[in-house]
Amino acid sequence: MEECKSPESPSKKIQQQVMDLKGPYQLLYCSSKGDTDGVIREIEKGVSPNFADYDKRTALHLASCEGWIEIVDLLLERGADVDYQDRWGRTPLSDARSFGHEDICKLLEARGGTDPAGFDSQNPCCEIDHTEVDMDDATLIGEGAYGEVYLVKWRGTEIAAKTIRSSIASNQRVKINFMKELALWQGLRHPNIVQFLGVLKNSDRLIFLTEYLCNGSLYDILKKKGRLDPLTAVNYALDIARGMNYLHQHKPHAIIHRDLTPRNVLQDEAGRLKVTDFGLSKIALQKDSYGYKMTGGTGSFRYMAPEVYRREAYGQSVDVFSFAIIVHEMFQGGPSNRAESPEEVADRRAYEDSRPSLSSFVYPDEVKMFLRQCWHKNPENRPSFEDIISQLESVQDNLQKRILQQQSVVAVLSCDRILIYIVFIPPVVVAEHDINMFSSTIE
Repeated sequence: MEECKSPESPSKKIQQQVMDLKGPYQLLYCSSKGDTDGVIREIEKGVSPNFADYDKRTALHLASCEGWIEIVDLLLERGADVDYQDRWGRTPLSDARSFGHEDICKLLEARGGTDPAGFDSQNPCCEIDHTEVDMDDATLIGEGAYGEVYLVKWRGTEIAAKTIRSSIASNQRVKINFMKELALWQGLRHPNIVQFLGVLKNSDRLIFLTEYLCNGSLYDILKKKGRLDPLTAVNYALDIARGMNYLHQHKPHAIIHRDLTPRNVLQDEAGRLKVTDFGLSKIALQKDSYGYKMTGGTGSFRYMAPEVYRREAYGQSVDVFSFAIIVHEMFQGGPSNRAESPEEVADRRAYEDSRPSLSSFVYPDEVKMFLRQCWHKNPENRPSFEDIISQLESVQDNLQKRILQQQSVVAVLSCDRILIYIVFIPPVVVAEHDINMFSSTIE
């Protein structure tokens, strides 16, 4: 009988992959939330205080723009670079000044921090001279209800230029309100939010610039790959939830997206998802108990909350409903009720309380329970994105443990030797209750 060794390297590789799924990005998240204990925990794990995301934004950037002075002080004590510049040349001091955090500005300046961006608080929106962006050589990469999207270069970096149709921009009142919206976008800083760069100055068209994400949208990903494995779906859902939670907790007023769809979620080169296109966003005055009225034509029907379709008052939970439909599609591989038109789907959800089906094979029990909460017919019963993040992190931990546990040994007896094979069962292919399909075969 020959000695057979189990293949150790695949096991170690999968274990390492499971352990690193959250990775150093947890430090950025804790810093943006003001979680001092979480920041300490991540740094003690060995995460560098100068770890930066794809946009080269560090934990110090996020803590500075969110106003968490204790986190700022902690990061500086642990060796964070006070003058680390993101991909747009902004330092933590630039962000602190943008948001008027004077105490943090003094702390950063005392540690030698500088502001090369030279933020001018009197300028309502960052304007970029039209000579810096050659629209004549622009490449059309998309078109929507409000205008076209072009790939252009600005200061050597590929970015997206979004034009607003003249029929919209020519209305002076609409243009003024839109410029106010752009000024709002300028202050948004989060790893899961597409970065707004500015608006073209002295252009004959209304054009605003954002970062360009070459991996396309979540819609493109699902169209190409179909159903995602549960762990990937949950990781993506966490990216979206963190971006949306940032918008909903925006001060002094929450930002409601109102058109959260797979097309409005983009993927960066690092594989992280970012929420984009707040063109239909409005500032939700939290003191107004009646909320806003939103027409049924606003947003995309397939992802529209029932109260919106019924033209009722609405609140932040409309985004939670849309989010639930997106998560459902990630597990399923695309939209349900494909035979029906989007408007028919929205109508049945609004007046017949129809919801997508939840197969026990595709959706883990905790995910099914979670989705039912998120698309509850009563908006007040839907969880906040902060609660959603906590629930998804728990699901993520359970799925990671399940991957390590789903190892089946198949013994194949052949004459005078036994060959041992280690089979790793991906959770997307084989559900837990189907593991018994693998058995020993004796020849």
